[in-house]
Amino acid sequence: MAELNLADIHAELLEQLRDITAVCTRHDIPYNMMCGSLLGAVRHHGFIPWDDDVDLLMTREAFTRFREVYPKECDKRFELTYLNTWTPRVMNRDPEKAAAFTDLFILDHVPPEGLKRKIWFLRLHLLQGMLKRNTDYSRFNLKNRILLRVTHIMGLPFTTEWKTKRYEAISTKYKMGNDLCMSNGAFELMMHIWHPDQFEELIDADFEGQTVKIPAKWDEVLTILFGPDYMTPPPENERVAKHLDV
Repeated sequence: MAELNLADIHAELLEQLRDITAVCTRHDIPYNMMCGSLLGAVRHHGFIPWDDDVDLLMTREAFTRFREVYPKECDKRFELTYLNTWTPRVMNRDPEKAAAFTDLFILDHVPPEGLKRKIWFLRLHLLQGMLKRNTDYSRFNLKNRILLRVTHIMGLPFTTEWKTKRYEAISTKYKMGNDLCMSNGAFELMMHIWHPDQFEELIDADFEGQTVKIPAKWDEVLTILFGPDYMTPPPENERVAKHLDV
């Protein structure tokens, strides 16, 4: 498989983003930039120069509608898939361009504080470990390497389809409450507790010449995600792509 460089990946991601936002606009499906893509929109008016994916956020209700209409109306180059992960992704059908993908994070209600919430998060974390494949264990400390290996072994008797369905069933179990989380966020990202008012009002922002939606409370959201100094780029040795060796 040919390797894409970051310029190629950014070009492909912009095509995906244009296609996704067109469908969302046509069907009045709310979404907003999230995580590194939100930071990029605010700090760089586009990609963080070393970022190699796009992160979008939807409520569960919005994603349910998106999942219904996008496969029918998307550019035929693209598909919505759960390829080897618990996070839905928009990707190019061409394997040569598989390094570029758009992650769709979903806001779900969490259980009330206390034991129920702890068990709920534990079950999702276990399933994440069971679903994870081709893990680069060198990225984790000893404790997490052991946990990842154990959960990987636990997941071997089950099909990916069963594990994915189980993950969604647990994620959507609770339907009410003011506390939300990105139920399909990876590990620590899932643990942030959000509230509906943080994403109710969306505003336009520029992203590499495209108009995208970001939360009106983007400063509050970015401070929670990255800390109060989010406008200061990290040291040069930390400016690396997450999913690509460049």
